[in-house]
Amino acid sequence: MKKRIPSKTANYADLINENGYYVDKTPFIEVLERISDKYVFFLRPRRFGKSLFLSVLEHYYGIQYTDKFDSLFGNYFIGQPGNTTPLKNKYLILRFDFSGIDTQTEKDIMRLFNEKLFIGFREFNYNYKLLTNEQISEITKKSYPSEILGSFLSTLGSQGSDSRIYILIDEYDHFTNELFSFNLEHFQEVVSRNGWVRKFYEVIKQFTGSGLIDRFFATGVTPVTLDSMTSGFNIARNITLDLEFNNLAGFTETELKELIVGTIHEEGKFDLNNLLTDMRAWFNGSRFSPDGGGKLYNPQLVLSFLASFENNFTYPKFITDNNVTSDWKKISNILMKLPQKERNSIIEEVYINERIEGSLATQFNLETPYRRTDAISILFYNGLLTIDKEEYGIMHYVIPNYVIKNIYWEYLRIMYEQEYTLSLDLTEMGDIFVQMASEGKISLLVEEVGKIMEPLRNHDYQNFHESNLKMIVISILSLNKIFIIDSEKEVSTGRVDLLLTKYDPYDSKYQFLLEFKYIKLKDEKLKFKTEDGKTETKYENVKREGIAQLKKYLESDHIKSLDNLKTYLVIFREKRKGEVIEV
Repeated sequence: MKKRIPSKTANYADLINENGYYVDKTPFIEVLERISDKYVFFLRPRRFGKSLFLSVLEHYYGIQYTDKFDSLFGNYFIGQPGNTTPLKNKYLILRFDFSGIDTQTEKDIMRLFNEKLFIGFREFNYNYKLLTNEQISEITKKSYPSEILGSFLSTLGSQGSDSRIYILIDEYDHFTNELFSFNLEHFQEVVSRNGWVRKFYEVIKQFTGSGLIDRFFATGVTPVTLDSMTSGFNIARNITLDLEFNNLAGFTETELKELIVGTIHEEGKFDLNNLLTDMRAWFNGSRFSPDGGGKLYNPQLVLSFLASFENNFTYPKFITDNNVTSDWKKISNILMKLPQKERNSIIEEVYINERIEGSLATQFNLETPYRRTDAISILFYNGLLTIDKEEYGIMHYVIPNYVIKNIYWEYLRIMYEQEYTLSLDLTEMGDIFVQMASEGKISLLVEEVGKIMEPLRNHDYQNFHESNLKMIVISILSLNKIFIIDSEKEVSTGRVDLLLTKYDPYDSKYQFLLEFKYIKLKDEKLKFKTEDGKTETKYENVKREGIAQLKKYLESDHIKSLDNLKTYLVIFREKRKGEVIEV
């Protein structure tokens, strides 16, 4: 019997009971028990399946699920004979979820944090009924999180139970990351020195020493908060970058294929290999260990896509879900602490080359100035860059996939709008994309680029290069849903400036191969000698070489395979309208 594409539930029991497909991550339970560290932090970007894995741990280790073990795990690795571990169903589970905490004021943060604690306590007591209502009431009278947790654990310890606690914390740093982005001073007050977050974890450490808390597993996104409270919770191990845990969250290529075959695949309905090829470009590419490991798919993006695809086996009109569209703000928050020159350098390097080099920060010292390394590393932890390779201690980062590229494009578009008081709106740009799709022309696109460049002041032109021109073009094109945009597409005969290919839901008649050139005013009078001894101007030189480049790209097998391909060279000369040459 085919399984259902799983919903976005983070509750493991609900997923299983609803006949949802579960990508089996239970082998990692055995690995976690095998390592010597019992107190663990595991960091991954949002939407990577961290919460679901916490739920798996809860249902595997919770005493209350003993009778349901076979129905929950019998079909998965950990439920097979010989694979179960000695600690199965041996713990009282105390689980907290620290997402969704408003960070407007310190008072609100603490109040909402305490409410999250009370939710965890109520769930705990519902499952185990070890405390009276009166005892719970006394605990809730405390004001500070460390006092509340300390009172709860002390009261519980006095009951004389032989059972030990497994603490599970989801999104340990969700609210502190918000503070780190918008209010660094407040972040330091809350987390560092004598901050109440640090004291909260000190209480957990205290009760691991007493034996009441036996194991601990927390998820989050970045190690910034963890580093700030290290001395308060120095018993924990951060397994984020360990090779053996690279695949703990996220789908491998094999797992994705098995998911599709086990849920929606029907012979003759769609080509599985073609689907995987497209999904690989859109959602794959994340790698989290410097020591290697396979590339991973973002689970939530994959499941959202497949849930739409299975309706009639056609691609949805939007590759990604709406939850991703606001992620450009993360890029802004991460980079805003840098001086503008450094900020622009990073975004241009990532934007144009789609890769960047730097160290990987595993610790963040808030006593020293925020550095380029810090920013690049936080982009990595947030899934906005990923590890391509490591050479001699230098990390080579790349943009993982097309969805993440779109986030950068959205950020750049917003940045241009703010810097030059522009309005790049889909309703206004619609005619551009219609002309391209139906007529195979780019005159409206080039005209719009010219309009954007008009307000640029003289000093802007001094630092204006071909890369800036290309960034403006992509900022406009990023609004379209008709074409897949490939920037610096590598083909057998070189790297293409821009390749625009059809996206199936939209019936574009044409596809595009575009090369862009920019000539500064001061360079126009330069003269060049050709191989046959003739003299040509800078413009003539650029035009001739640009056409030659495009003809070379057209020799590539990949480019040859594209039907109804329109090939254009676009030349902008400083303070002049753009010129379009069809090749």
